[in-house]
Formats: sequence, C-alpha cells, structure tokens
Amino acid sequence: MTAAERETGEDILRAAADLFGERGYKGTTTRAIAERAGVNEVTVFRRFKNKQGILVALGESWAKRMAGFAVSEIPDPADTRATLAALARMEVLQATEFGAAAMRLALDARTSPEIAEIMGDGPGGNFAGLVAYLSERQAAGDLRADMDPRVMAEAFFALTSQAVMSRQVLGDMAGHELSVDAVSGQLFELFMSGVVMKEGS
Repeated sequence: MTAAERETGEDILRAAADLFGERGYKGTTTRAIAERAGVNEVTVFRRFKNKQGILVALGESWAKRMAGFAVSEIPDPADTRATLAALARMEVLQATEFGAAAMRLALDARTSPEIAEIMGDGPGGNFAGLVAYLSERQAAGDLRADMDPRVMAEAFFALTSQAVMSRQVLGDMAGHELSVDAVSGQLFELFMSGVVMKEGS
C-alpha cells in the first residue's frame, strides 16, 4: 500500500468517525462518508468494501490505542506510574479524536446486533485489560489493596472520558485552552491521588 493510499484510507476512517458521531451508524451512508473524505464512493468501496468494513477497520485502529489493550505494549509495565500516565494520555488523545463516535457506537450496539457483532468485546475488553493490570499492580504493592480494581478502572475511564465529554457539551464554555498533554497529566494526578499506597500504609 502506498503512502497516498494509506492517507486516503485514514481520511475515509476519520470522515466515517465524524459522521458516526454526528448521525449514528444507521444514519450515515457511504456516499456521505465519501463526500466528507473528499473522495468518490467507488474509492470507499474499493478500500473497505462497505460500511461494515469501515466500522471493522475503525474498531481495529481504536483498539491499538485503548488503555486495556495497549498496556501489554508499554515498554516497562512494572513502572506503574509511568505506565498509567502513558495510558491516560493515550485515552485522552483517543477520546479527543474519536470520543463522540465511540460513545455513539457503544450506545447503538445495545440495540443493533450488526454493530454489536462488529464491535465485539471492544469496550468490555478495554475495561477488562485495565482491571487486570491494576490488579497486578495491587499485588505488587504499588496501588491500594483496599480498593476494587474494577472501581479503579471505572475512575480512570471516567476521568479521561469526562474531559472529552465536557469539551463536546460545553464547547467554549469549558473556559480553558489546555493542551491534551496538560489535561491528561492533571487527570492522571487526580486519579493517582486516590489509588496510590500512602506512606506508612
């Protein structure tokens, strides 16, 4: 695949994600995706075959940047603080770029067997992967043992996704122009303040 073909594919996926977030899966046509991406519909079909193929490709690209799936790729997962900071940044970046589409598709999957089948265990697998990592770090003594790792994972995802939700809902009213790095760093510190072992504990 050439660089131009790769870029065209990325443009199509970005356009599809935007439209899925705005209109939902059922309300988005391949023609609309092609128009938004600046290509003809034949190019969409040639590259992804159909709308389902686009959704499959989106899911695969998202999974690589979801905390629960990506944790095994972190160079030194025994460094709990650095690993969780990297995962927080990854989640905020992912949510900033594709949060609206991912949220809309996750909700649509509850009523659409087609979407549920394509998405598979994406959200659940992401959650389970992070829970497993947090459990390991509890066993290593890096994180509080008195907290359920599932609650820790919920707090982690709540903080990282809330940043994106508030920006989407509030827009300019959010009142700050912090970079993604600054936002993920501060959210990470909030999370860590609740889950790290206290000295003398």
